[in-house]
Amino acid sequence: MDDIRRLAAMEEIKILKARYCRFVDTQDWPAFRALFADEATLFFPENYDQAATIDAFMEGVGPALEGGVTVHHVMAPEIEILDEENARAVWAMQDALYFPPGTRGLAGASEIHGAGHYHETYVRRGGKWLFASVRLSRLRLAVEAQPRRVD
Repeated sequence: MDDIRRLAAMEEIKILKARYCRFVDTQDWPAFRALFADEATLFFPENYDQAATIDAFMEGVGPALEGGVTVHHVMAPEIEILDEENARAVWAMQDALYFPPGTRGLAGASEIHGAGHYHETYVRRGGKWLFASVRLSRLRLAVEAQPRRVD
């Protein structure tokens, strides 16, 4: 792959990741799902014991975040284009999740703040890059529990 095509592929992957963050934060689940290859897996150790398929992940993500507000930021990508159809990257990340009173809240939390790295692989299908795997490794996770209601 020549340098121009390699740089173009890296820019396409950056846009893919930007959409990942935006679609989670706007809770646009159909658009989010479209970013993934059908065989993709996601692994968030604080939520799962093992990697989940994208379809299994989609069953739980909407209800888990319903009523909440999330803010995801990614930066400093280390993207490696392996060949015409495969790539991998590590992204530094920070996220904040807010759940107002009366919402379910993820793990009963009112606020969650985290930082760490996304470790990802990508495949090129039909002329566009898609996620093949996403694994989150956190360096810090702070969870504030929702106050208990006293009736």
